[in-house]
Amino acid sequence: MTLWHTQKTKLFLAWIFANAIGGFLVGFLESNGAQFLATLFLSGAILGTSQWLIFRGLNAKGLRWTLWPVVSALGWITGVMLSLLVSPIKDAVLSPLQDSAWELFWSNLISQPMYIFGMAIAQGMILSYHARHRLRAIGVWLLASCLGAALHGAIAVLLCRSVCQTLPRALIGIIDSKGWGLYGIITGIALLWVLPNKAIGGKSPVAQPD
Repeated sequence: MTLWHTQKTKLFLAWIFANAIGGFLVGFLESNGAQFLATLFLSGAILGTSQWLIFRGLNAKGLRWTLWPVVSALGWITGVMLSLLVSPIKDAVLSPLQDSAWELFWSNLISQPMYIFGMAIAQGMILSYHARHRLRAIGVWLLASCLGAALHGAIAVLLCRSVCQTLPRALIGIIDSKGWGLYGIITGIALLWVLPNKAIGGKSPVAQPD
């Protein structure tokens, strides 16, 4: 039992760290001349690859786990496209806040869950394959991902408003790192709930090839 709790703690902390590192890389690209490319194409791939490395540590094998970075990238792009489609509605909702100090805060709070929506569903489908209740697992992962993304967006704006002016461009990714680290905490809790107990010990459903 003690070993199992230790494994859970290691997985949880590693998951937070992986998302924070991925977030730093995304933030670094966004603040150093690759904003459109990083936001539209690379965010899902970078975050998905960082997360996939954690599953490799659990000895995850099989096509589904190998596809984790791919479906993360494609899901992110789908989410961005969804966000672009509904952006007129979002703009109309936020119009009373136009030019106010809170406009960017609420814009990020709304936009980030839409960006991650497709990625969350795609990842949830992979995770659900190893869960006892597949639809419930997808729902929990989707909820945790959207909540974590919303908090990431809100916290990143608040932190940037406070310290971005004093940071060199190369270190602005630290702001994204903290936001995605918070996302990692929320989704890390969901991950421990979704994965079977034996998988956290590295011995079963996750380790079985597809």
